[in-house]
Amino acid sequence: MKLRIAGVFGAAAVAGMVAVLVPATAGASTGTLVSNGRVLVNPSGCVRILLTDLDTTTVTNSTDQDATFYASIDCSGDPIGTVAAGAAGTPPMAGSFSIN
Repeated sequence: MKLRIAGVFGAAAVAGMVAVLVPATAGASTGTLVSNGRVLVNPSGCVRILLTDLDTTTVTNSTDQDATFYASIDCSGDPIGTVAAGAAGTPPMAGSFSIN
């Protein structure tokens, strides 16, 4: 019986140490991002941009995270621009953006 209780406490101690060692994952951004008039609340991950003008993407980033823009529609390839948190910008010919 003592061995069984010690095993339970030992397992609980190991689980507690693992929980402390594993870093927390980043959450979604908080705030709104407006892309060509489309309002996105707490956007996260890769977002495809709906183009209203093929030459310009107009962005107001009122989130707490920077938004990185790509020419592709799936956030692949090299970034073409960034709009910082709390800023506005016009990344050229953007097809998608990523934000955490």
